[in-house]
Amino acid sequence: MTAAVTSWSRAVGRTSAGAEPARTVHEYGLDNGRLRVAVWSYGATLVEVSVPGPAGRVPPRTNLVVRLPSLAAYERRADRAYVGSTLGRFARIVAGGRADIAGRRHRLVTGEGGHHLHGGAEGFDARVWSGRAHSGRGRGRIVLTLVSPDGDQGYPGTLRCTATFELRADDRLVVRYEAVTDRPTLYGPTLHAFWNLAGGGPVDGHVLALDADTLIEADSRFVPTGRLLPVPGSAVDLGPRGGIGGSRLDHCVALRGAAPGAVLRDPGSGRALLLRTDQPGLALYTGERLPEPRSGICLQPGAWPDAPNQPAFPSALLSPGRIHRHVTTYSLTGIGHRR
Repeated sequence: MTAAVTSWSRAVGRTSAGAEPARTVHEYGLDNGRLRVAVWSYGATLVEVSVPGPAGRVPPRTNLVVRLPSLAAYERRADRAYVGSTLGRFARIVAGGRADIAGRRHRLVTGEGGHHLHGGAEGFDARVWSGRAHSGRGRGRIVLTLVSPDGDQGYPGTLRCTATFELRADDRLVVRYEAVTDRPTLYGPTLHAFWNLAGGGPVDGHVLALDADTLIEADSRFVPTGRLLPVPGSAVDLGPRGGIGGSRLDHCVALRGAAPGAVLRDPGSGRALLLRTDQPGLALYTGERLPEPRSGICLQPGAWPDAPNQPAFPSALLSPGRIHRHVTTYSLTGIGHRR
């Protein structure tokens, strides 16, 4: 018989009043008897992907994603690392905040370095989404929705978007983003979760394999040059064994798409994460700016950076009458027995 996936929801606090009134933030959760997933409505943020820990251990579960200690920590803007958040409308960078969309130039909100990054200062990660959690036989779902109005962070068009986190009985977490717009706009979201399959400490002992042979070259400010470089011999070439070691990764690769885009392993625990996505790119970041530096590695499937200013890159244009769909599956192995 297929196992049931149960759900729950609870309030975790209220946002601080600022440009918008304070709002209640909820946690929505799913549990398949072995894997437990929790998402906060603030930023559609993944705060927990936990597995049973060793018998007698306190706490009894091991969280495989980095989380911050409080809602206030997620709201803080200084040195923000976007921990676990959904980023949008467009993740990564738009050079100079310039975006030519359907023949018109739009100026997006800029920040550090004069560029538009991760959707702007008040992007998706800083919004309270509406949500519900649903139990089910074989799978459960957390469904979050957000309306981004015309002009939000400089983007044209009213965007209606949905983020769905689906936990299946076979230990797969499927994350779907969908959106529609009433005007041509730029759209390229991602999930900015930091993974640590050991449950703590630096990720230097992890092993990473990529289904990519091309690195998207960028300058010192992470703006793409337009050149595509071979992965062998590049900064993301981790050698034949794929050990992360002391490598400092903050790069984007072009995925081939024929196999899992990334396989992350922790030899110490025996746990592994297989990431499959329909997106053309995968950004990698070893978390040097996390509160505990290098305590997680971020694997961000999505559009190529600065797509609106690079005609040769895959387009991130979303037009009226079309639905943007973005699906990534995270499969976990070596995580223990069902309770």
